[in-house]
Amino acid sequence: MRRLPSSGTPYAALCLAALAILLPGCTSYDAPRLLEPAATAAPSNTGNTAWTLALQQSIPTFRRGGGYATSRTATLNLCRSAGRWNAAQHAPDLRPHEATPSYCSSATYLLLLQSLKNWDRGNPSPRISPHAWQHLVPRENQHDGEHPWGWANANGPGLAVLIHELGAGYSFENWSHARPGDWMKIFWTDKLGKREHGHLTLLVKDGGDTVTFWSSNTPGGYGLKTIPKNRIRRVIFTRITRPENFDRAPRIGYNPWLASLLKKDVRIEEVRKRSGIRR
Repeated sequence: MRRLPSSGTPYAALCLAALAILLPGCTSYDAPRLLEPAATAAPSNTGNTAWTLALQQSIPTFRRGGGYATSRTATLNLCRSAGRWNAAQHAPDLRPHEATPSYCSSATYLLLLQSLKNWDRGNPSPRISPHAWQHLVPRENQHDGEHPWGWANANGPGLAVLIHELGAGYSFENWSHARPGDWMKIFWTDKLGKREHGHLTLLVKDGGDTVTFWSSNTPGGYGLKTIPKNRIRRVIFTRITRPENFDRAPRIGYNPWLASLLKKDVRIEEVRKRSGIRR
């Protein structure tokens, strides 16, 4: 695992701006203190800065709350209203505020798509083709392990495996390397796969003994949540470093291993291998 650069002022400033948008009028959190972990970990290039800005612009497009439900209704709202393909414009039509109720993987995947759209809009010319976008948008009746949404929604390290296969970033387990803006798959027990209990989130603050994240959380839906770290049995962080590689989405077809996690448990060693986790 490579060491991260030590200068953190630019990234801290970006995170402060993001949290100022995310938490207007909220007195439950002190935004400057949320940025303390970022003071020792800054982006190493302008590409990462552009991605951070795209993520910053995306979070306010989600409503607060909206309810939490792992139901077919929530998935249909994601596919029919919030993340559909606009054939006339040859572009995704993303409406995060319409994706309610929601659940953790639907929330974080839609945040990923909205951030990709914002990032691509900031380039001189598109880096993600319409063909790739057609594969990225979630579809009705898409099962775990089928195409990008089915990978990200799968049990275990679904999102980490997707990012690894695309070459769009990397995953790791070391808390000391994590920073705000990393995707974070939380496991509440040691089980990985069929019997797992997990939660897919976006890291906002490592508070030492606590951690704050954004996701669709029980019972209210979209928003921030702070929990003691001792509740977490295992965690996989995923960092986007090459958003342009989402243009490779058409190569993401069916992954039988991810599909099998609905029926079997797996060992962490296999999860690390499939996810390309850096040690």
